[in-house]
Amino acid sequence: MNRRELLAALAAHAPADAREAESLAWMRRFLAAPEDPFARENPEGHITASAIVARPDGSEFLLLYHPKLGRWLQPGGHTEYSDASAFDAALREAREETGIGDFDAPLKRRIFDVDVHAIPARGKDPAHNHFDVRFLLTTTGEIDREAAEDSERPMRWRRLEDAAAAGADASLMRALEKARKALAPAGSPA
Repeated sequence: MNRRELLAALAAHAPADAREAESLAWMRRFLAAPEDPFARENPEGHITASAIVARPDGSEFLLLYHPKLGRWLQPGGHTEYSDASAFDAALREAREETGIGDFDAPLKRRIFDVDVHAIPARGKDPAHNHFDVRFLLTTTGEIDREAAEDSERPMRWRRLEDAAAAGADASLMRALEKARKALAPAGSPA
């Protein structure tokens, strides 16, 4: 994973609101620091990558229940040193977690959203931050529990309103709303 390429991609990203602008600025400072931003041992945190997975028309989004955090989230997770880019990490995580093999990237490899969020201490892992780089993926595929890395993990296609009712946080709701607008067919209300 290349720190300079990620910094350049972040420089081209336009945040949707003040909260995302704050996350973007913090992420850029974090990447410019001398410590390895991809290492899980970094005491401040590490870069993560995730995918807002939507139906091609933006009518539904695939959310997974994260038992450690007790929340519904988008597919994603830690980057691996073998990932060529944050986009590749997000795509790998989406495939591993959902079992879906076929995704389209309507914005190509362009960053869609960013969020920095706190992760509480758990076991031997101290509290730290996830510097999450999000990408937009679409699919007509269905969840393949047999191919998913955790076949028992709850995951569901949800409409935007259902995601809010399930307790999606403000950051995820911002990204889902952006996705619905980006994918809405021409002439339809977003």
